[in-house]
Amino acid sequence: MNVVFVGGVHGVGKSTTCECVARTHGYAHISASDLIRRERADAVTANGKLVTDVEGNQDLLIRGFRRFCDSGSRSRCILLDGHFVLRDGEGDIQRLPLSVFRALAPSRLVCLEDDPVAIALRLQQRDLNEMGLNQVSSLQDQELSHARDVALDLRVPLTVLRAFDIAGLQKLLSMPSQL
Repeated sequence: MNVVFVGGVHGVGKSTTCECVARTHGYAHISASDLIRRERADAVTANGKLVTDVEGNQDLLIRGFRRFCDSGSRSRCILLDGHFVLRDGEGDIQRLPLSVFRALAPSRLVCLEDDPVAIALRLQQRDLNEMGLNQVSSLQDQELSHARDVALDLRVPLTVLRAFDIAGLQKLLSMPSQL
């Protein structure tokens, strides 16, 4: 089974793009945030407390992803959308540990990018999030920088696509050498 990790900042269109491609090609699609929420719900039931730190959430992501893969998906490709970096509770940008990506073992990385003005507008409309233009721009720069570092560490290809580039992702996944 091949895993394609599709990263990018909040509001860049990761889930929308992955859902469209998965639907038309029969691939499995799951978002990292959905996996974390599912695992956190299980953890609350089992332990009675939430895990809210970035590192703890990544442990939940890995556990949830393994559970998802073991659930019997017959898809030849899993599109996992998530982030290479996150802002912590202090607003500081945190690079997700390379060990997380090693555990997810993607065969390919994709990083979506867009004009920071467009992203900030989508975030404001969708989430009523007032992230400033400089914050969006800085976060996107760090996202791409860390995506490159992850690709080098894992020795897997990284493709940078524009936001909502459904055709570009479809073309990338249709290349026989990639799947």
